[in-house]
Amino acid sequence: MASLRIRKNKIYILYYDSTDGKSKSISTGRDNSPKNLKLANETANELQDKLDEEKKKKGRLRVVKKTLRDAFDHFIENNQYKNPKTIWEYNWFFKEFIKDFNEEMPCSNINKLEVERWLNKIKRYEFKKNTIHTLGKQCRHFLNFLFEYDYCPVFKINREVMTKPEIGQKIVFEKEDIFTIFDEVEKVDKGLRTVIYLAFYTGLRPSDLFDIHIEDINLIERSLKYYSLKRTKFRCIAIHTDLIPIIKSYIGDRSAGRLLQWSQYNYLGKAITRLFKKLKFDEKGYSARTFRKTFITLARSDYNMDATIVKELVGHEHRNTADKYYYDISLEKMKKELKKFKRPVRKKK
Repeated sequence: MASLRIRKNKIYILYYDSTDGKSKSISTGRDNSPKNLKLANETANELQDKLDEEKKKKGRLRVVKKTLRDAFDHFIENNQYKNPKTIWEYNWFFKEFIKDFNEEMPCSNINKLEVERWLNKIKRYEFKKNTIHTLGKQCRHFLNFLFEYDYCPVFKINREVMTKPEIGQKIVFEKEDIFTIFDEVEKVDKGLRTVIYLAFYTGLRPSDLFDIHIEDINLIERSLKYYSLKRTKFRCIAIHTDLIPIIKSYIGDRSAGRLLQWSQYNYLGKAITRLFKKLKFDEKGYSARTFRKTFITLARSDYNMDATIVKELVGHEHRNTADKYYYDISLEKMKKELKKFKRPVRKKK
């Protein structure tokens, strides 16, 4: 439903445009007063009637009297092919959301005030600010979906209530901790040892490492093909010479299938977290992604590797037009740059 909003003492009409799937607002040009509010409300009702009529003409489906659970199942169905991490975040959000909203309640009962109360509540969770923002961000996505399919009336969350991201300090491994990690991996099982080496020497995202297949690794050519869930495209990169014996030993007689044996993506990250806990790195903020940040930092700052090639190696998008369309990054160029990358080692006394 079209609704009214007051901003700087002027009356605006807030409505949902189903054509492009966005919430919009238009100014009535009137000051905030009882008389003008009444007139603006009549205008809003007329606008909503026109929007409803237009939707009927286009034969668009109007969903009514659906429960919150029905709407969320529909939401997941529409987004089922997204990154597994994103799907996990959707489900985590809904699990938290239904602690305050009964999943069997009609979607039409959801309103601005109650959602804002929920957002203010999650801000008090003992999580990092960006973790809380993940919940708030998925809440916004879900609300937009509800508005798009007319599950509930359109409303706009106060910008002061919405969660906000935080640009945290870049965390990379200290040199001494790199020594400690690689000393320890010689004592752990081959699976964990392999993923540590892969993460350190490739800088790939944990989600990309999880889905590497044996048949896409060419140890003679020193190449690795993988599908990037983040960028939704296939990539082919060169691999470091130090990885060859590690991968060869771990593959053994296997010729196909996923390289790493964890059954779920998040188990890989948990295995690395357990290792860090064992090494008493708890207070340093390290995670599986720290390998990626460390690779990029060492490649650019310590070894002065070509920035465009580093982007290609780690799966960053090329935003420079020349790099994107005209700079041919061959496997040979990647191999040449990778020769510069070396694992820090302790100096002999």
